[in-house]
Amino acid sequence: QVLPPLRGEVKRLPEDGDSLRNKLCKLLTSPVTEVKDLVAHFIFILCKENVNRMVKYTGYGNCAGLLAQFGLLKLGDSGQRKGDYSSNSEDSDTEEYRDLKNEINPVTGRWEPEKRDPMEGMTDEQKEYEAEKLIDAIDKLQRQGIIQPCRVGEDGKPVPVEHVLELVEARGGREVKRAPEDGAKGGDDGKHGAQ
Repeated sequence: QVLPPLRGEVKRLPEDGDSLRNKLCKLLTSPVTEVKDLVAHFIFILCKENVNRMVKYTGYGNCAGLLAQFGLLKLGDSGQRKGDYSSNSEDSDTEEYRDLKNEINPVTGRWEPEKRDPMEGMTDEQKEYEAEKLIDAIDKLQRQGIIQPCRVGEDGKPVPVEHVLELVEARGGREVKRAPEDGAKGGDDGKHGAQ
């Protein structure tokens, strides 16, 4: 089987190992576009075009390109595209997988032990300061052309944003002052956030 029911192998990355699934997951990050796309399509069809199942078997990081390419980043609760497939076998989870399911990191696709909350013990002011530092770092990378932040459009495909603060505003965040375009910081304290 290409995608057998998951068991203890979820303690490793999907691309680590000698099974056919592991080898295919490794090819999802191949620099050869044709190979990467073909493997992604193959696994997606084996997953009955179900986004949640694809993420379960490959990890979100490995399949994000395919999901973006097909506009599948926003499918609602079902995560299922229309297709004529045999009966849904979602209940094929093994007992071992079900025991670990809540501790599986969906981005990496593997089980990870619970980690301490890095913001534990921080005041709201410290959390806001760290968030502003993160916004500044992302904004700097965007202005240098290193990254292009996006939001998910109505069609489920990534839509580039002009400024990183559009991501905050799109999520219903509070109004935040923007830094001038020349890179100088706004306000007396050099922070982006409103006080």
